[in-house]
Amino acid sequence: MKTRKLLVLSFHILFFVGFTYGQSNTPCTSGSVSAPSLSVGASCSFTSGTTTGATSQTNAANGGTPLCGSMGLDVWYQFTAPASGSVNILTQAGSISDGVMSLYSGSCGSWTEIDCSDDVSGLMPEISASGLTPGATYLIRFWEYGGTTGGTFDICVSQLAPPAGNTTCTVQTPICSGSPISFTANTGGSDASTVNPGNAYGCLSTSPNPSWYYLEISSGGTLIVDITAGSDVDFAIWGPFANVATGTGACNSYGAPLDCSYSTSAIEQVNLAGVVSGQVYVLLVTNYANTVQTITLNNAGGTATTNCSIVMPVGFSAWDAVSSGGEVRLSWTTESETNNDYFAVQRSQDGLIWETLGLLEGAGTSSDPHNYSYTDLSPDKGINYYRLKQVDHNGQSVLSSVLSVKVSLANEHFISPNPTKAYAFVGENGHVKISSVELVDNIGRVQVVPFSSVEGGVNVDCRSMSPGTYFLRSVNVMGESSSSVLVVE
Repeated sequence: MKTRKLLVLSFHILFFVGFTYGQSNTPCTSGSVSAPSLSVGASCSFTSGTTTGATSQTNAANGGTPLCGSMGLDVWYQFTAPASGSVNILTQAGSISDGVMSLYSGSCGSWTEIDCSDDVSGLMPEISASGLTPGATYLIRFWEYGGTTGGTFDICVSQLAPPAGNTTCTVQTPICSGSPISFTANTGGSDASTVNPGNAYGCLSTSPNPSWYYLEISSGGTLIVDITAGSDVDFAIWGPFANVATGTGACNSYGAPLDCSYSTSAIEQVNLAGVVSGQVYVLLVTNYANTVQTITLNNAGGTATTNCSIVMPVGFSAWDAVSSGGEVRLSWTTESETNNDYFAVQRSQDGLIWETLGLLEGAGTSSDPHNYSYTDLSPDKGINYYRLKQVDHNGQSVLSSVLSVKVSLANEHFISPNPTKAYAFVGENGHVKISSVELVDNIGRVQVVPFSSVEGGVNVDCRSMSPGTYFLRSVNVMGESSSSVLVVE
C-alpha cells in the first residue's frame, strides 16, 4: 500500500512588483474584516510586508493557535477567491528567512484554519488551495517562525494554472533541455489504462490523473528527466520512436516501458542510457496522490540533450545560447514577424526570478527571416537560465522556451564518474589536500557527506543522497574553497 510523502520543490515563473502595504495585526475591526486586500492575479505579483510592530496573538478572535510552526509576531491579509476557486499563495524571504503561513475561511470571531504551511520553498511557506467558493473572502495569516523582533517578507496570491489537458497519449506536450515545465496536476480523473487501454504500463499498478509528454533527442548519451511534486507521483517512459508522428501514432499500442517507477516518493527521476540523436520518447506522469499540486518536469543532467525547437513560439526557427570565455552569446532567428515591437532578453539564476538584461527592436511585420543576437557579458558562475519575451506593439507578449547554460565555476573540480550512483572521485586543485566536502541542493540545503582521501583527491560517498543535481563545495587545508556541479542518480 502506498503512503503519501510531503516534499515540495516547486518551480514558478514569477513577475516581481514590489510596493509597501499597510499591515494588520488582526483580521477584523469592530466585527468587520479589516485586513488589507491582496489581488489575485494570473501570475504572481509580490507585495512587500512586515511584521514589525505586530504582536503574537493566539486568542480565538485572532485565529487561535495555528496548526503548524512556532508562533511569532503575526499579520493578516484577505483576498477574494477567483471564479476557478483555485489559488497559489507564495511568499519570498526578506529580512525574514523562515516564515509560516495559514489560510482561513469563515467570519469575524469564527475562523476555520484550512491549511498551514511551513518550510516549503526553502524555509518559506507556500499554499496551493482549490475548491474555494468563488467570490468568498479568505484570510491569510503570516508570521516568522518563533520571531519576536519583526522583519520583512513578500507575498502574492495568483490563480493556479489550469490542469494539464494532455490526458491521453494522442495529445502530448513537448519538453526540452533546460526548459522546465510546471503544471497543475489533474485530480479525480480516470486512469491512463482506462483512457488508453492498449498500452502496457509496466510497473504502474494504477495510473490515475495522467499527463503525457514527448521529447526529441538532439545529442546522444544518458538522458535524465527530473520529476518533482508535493506528494506521490509516478511515471513510465516509452521509445525510441523514429519521429513525433510515429510516437503519437503508436498510442494505444505501447509495449513495456523502458523506465518506470511506482514508488511512494514525491520526487522521481527518469534515467535512460544510450539514447541517440533524432530519437523520440513518450513520457507519462501520473498524480497518484490525487491532490491539487504543482508538478515540475525538467530535462536536466546527464550527457544527452533534447531539441528545443519543438517548443519554440510560432515564427521562430532557431534559439540558442553558447558560453565562451566567461560570456554567453544568445542568438535567435525568426522566419516571419507580425506587429513585433521588441524582444526582451531575460536571465535567471534559478528559473524562478527573472531580470531583463536588454531590449532589441523587432522587425514589425515582415515575411523575411531576421537574425538576432545578444551577449551577456557578466553571467553568473554556474548555471544561467535565459528566455526571450517577445512584445507586440499592442503590448501583448509571448515567452520563448528556456535555455540553460553552464558558465565554468572558479577552481572547478575534476569529478568522475559524473553522474554517479554511489561514489565520486573529486580531484584536488593545485595538489592541495581537500579537508571538507558538502553538497548543496537546488533550494540551498547543505549536507556534509563522508569522504576518504586517495592519491590526487578524495572519494565522496553519495549513497545517502537523493537523486538530483547538487553543487559540490570543498575546502582545502589552505582554507581555499572550490565548487563544481555533481549529478547523483
